[in-house]
Amino acid sequence: MTTHPLPIGTRVSHINQQWAHSLPDGTATIVDRKGPWPDGAWEYQVLAARDFSRCPGPGNPESRTTWWPSWAATPSTTKEISVNDNNLSSETEGAEQEIVSLHRLLARATSAVDNNIQEAFVVFGLPSLWSLTRPEVRRQLLLLAAWEARTATAADLGSPTPADQHAWAFTQYASAWSEQHPEGDAEQFCAGPHPARHAASSLAFDRDDFLVSLETALLLCSRAEMPEKS
Repeated sequence: MTTHPLPIGTRVSHINQQWAHSLPDGTATIVDRKGPWPDGAWEYQVLAARDFSRCPGPGNPESRTTWWPSWAATPSTTKEISVNDNNLSSETEGAEQEIVSLHRLLARATSAVDNNIQEAFVVFGLPSLWSLTRPEVRRQLLLLAAWEARTATAADLGSPTPADQHAWAFTQYASAWSEQHPEGDAEQFCAGPHPARHAASSLAFDRDDFLVSLETALLLCSRAEMPEKS
């Protein structure tokens, strides 16, 4: 049973979004709250996608604010993975290292084949590796690569494929966030919540189109600076 009030920044989905039960990262973010009312209920102002009936993503950005009653707001079940945090548990520290190591591998793989994504697939066996990578790690890698590629131009990101469109959207998200948070860094960007994180979750948890998310990551890594060794 959910205990209210939920903290500001909590990811939630609406009870009427039955299709969202398979999305562990939710469909909206709590940005304000009111209550409790006489019956003990609360109201949450959320930043939600324009189209209530579809998954959030680059084509359906979370740019609309609305109020949801507490009885209709179901919190996300996704555990957060920080990119840099000295107080992480040993399990999360392992995930952090996995993210950075995988980022380095993808960047080196694309560089080795002169940014030929399809050749990188074959030469380095990346589809098999990506399919075995946890969705949470894939999400964080997409965010890290987006941050590193935030100054890339549309021409840098290749042909107009679905992956190219995702990559371009991620660079735009990251670029806009860095302008709004001039003192921000990769850790803060990857922690969210913001539209890029929600789009990354939607892509990373999609098992049917996991090659699209891999190609998106490779496109971003091909234009990202190599993470420094810790």
